[in-house]
Amino acid sequence: MSEKLLQINNLKTYFFTDEGVVRAIDDVSFSLKRGETLGIVGESGSGKSQTALSIMQLLENPGKIAGGEIIFEGKNLLNKTKKEMRKIRGNEIAMIFQEPMTSLNPVYTIGNQIMENIKLHQKLNKKEAREKTIEMLKLVNIPAPEKRIDEYPHQMSGGMRQRVMIAMALSCNPKLLICDEPTTALDVTIQAQILTLINQLKSKINTSIIMITHDLGVVSQVSENVLVMYAGKAMEYGKVKNIFKSPLHPYTEALIRSIPTIGNKQRRLSVIKGMVPNLKNRPEGCLFAPRCEYAKDICKKSMPEIVDIKGQKVRCWKYCAKWQEVE
Repeated sequence: MSEKLLQINNLKTYFFTDEGVVRAIDDVSFSLKRGETLGIVGESGSGKSQTALSIMQLLENPGKIAGGEIIFEGKNLLNKTKKEMRKIRGNEIAMIFQEPMTSLNPVYTIGNQIMENIKLHQKLNKKEAREKTIEMLKLVNIPAPEKRIDEYPHQMSGGMRQRVMIAMALSCNPKLLICDEPTTALDVTIQAQILTLINQLKSKINTSIIMITHDLGVVSQVSENVLVMYAGKAMEYGKVKNIFKSPLHPYTEALIRSIPTIGNKQRRLSVIKGMVPNLKNRPEGCLFAPRCEYAKDICKKSMPEIVDIKGQKVRCWKYCAKWQEVE
């Protein structure tokens, strides 16, 4: 059995609108080993969620995967039929969405919603599915699961609803769990509990995790590797400890500088000037160049390729030979 569970090769996801083509994901590559956690970070509009939806093949019209490969357990998911993907989705690959209240059906009990997934993929009868659901609620530390199983989403707090979503996602023991901003709507105490829970469950069932977030603090807590995205492009990719210690891309550097530091009253909170470009009318050259303090003429004329610097991959002219030529 291969150690590599997921391999994304040159993924391109475009939205073909009346106003033009939106390149939501443009030539993104990364891999994920079994039992590993990958953090995907970037500002809103960077393509993080569209990467997840592309893997799940849940893109809304007019979005289409325009190129690349999504290799899961050695097979390209883009060659699967809709029926085959329905068997994989929720069973082998599961996803936790950002806001549980919009993901849970308000007119069904949380037990019915979890049991539906179990009965669909695990072929268990109603009694067995109910027992498995209670077991999953216990796993995610929901108190009195025998009682809570018959409650509706509105009867639970935000943190409890998110635990229900995690229980539902893990109910079929998926090999890959995608978490799309799972703690954004929660207060900091509940955020910490949810992240601790995800880490504990990962070690228990050896699930690989993709953690999508705009919060670098979350990435540092749960991930071994990190992919930094900007305007649909992969800007930097490597080990979390290396990137946090020595970021190579100016965008990664700026993101890390913008993290508030406890106890440092003298340091002014850093901001990244400007905004993410409109993907319908992208600037030429490096997409980050209009906001980059190091940008030269070459950065504004053409997009650099990804280069490998001691195992750390980065898309920046600073690390290319042409950069030295224009010094």
